[in-house]
Amino acid sequence: MDKLKTLNFNETKSFSCGGRKFYLHDSISFARFIELQKLILEFGFSASFQDMYKNLRLVYDHLNNLKFADGAVIVHNMMYGVIKLDDKEDSALKICTLFINEEGEDLTVYDEAKAKDKIECWGRELDVTPFYQLAVTVVPAWTTAFRHASQSISQSQKEGKEQSQ
Repeated sequence: MDKLKTLNFNETKSFSCGGRKFYLHDSISFARFIELQKLILEFGFSASFQDMYKNLRLVYDHLNNLKFADGAVIVHNMMYGVIKLDDKEDSALKICTLFINEEGEDLTVYDEAKAKDKIECWGRELDVTPFYQLAVTVVPAWTTAFRHASQSISQSQKEGKEQSQ
């Protein structure tokens, strides 16, 4: 192949690759959401040192404000992310496999073998840039929602403890 095909996910919600048809979906199942939470951590720690500094600064601020649970969540996520850096598979592409599905694929499950198969198929014909851009746009929206939910739970637990005392 002389040239890789470049997709534009802003213009198309389906594409063909390797004689197979794939569709981009805006939502995912519960099983895939659980996998997305893990992949977001992996993706975040393939980020820059500046991003790591920002997270450490958040932990520092939480600790100074006696928000120990919020600080602990960030530290836990950072530790998990660092451990997963040894994983040689690209988390951005794995995130894409959650939202891009082959025709007839079961959308209610996450199948790691199927994800690897899709990535291998795409790698033979397609430019990686649009996939990386897709992952970058997906992660902030989900991360923000997760952060708000975590903070809300933390606050509820704190209020519950205060009321029981």
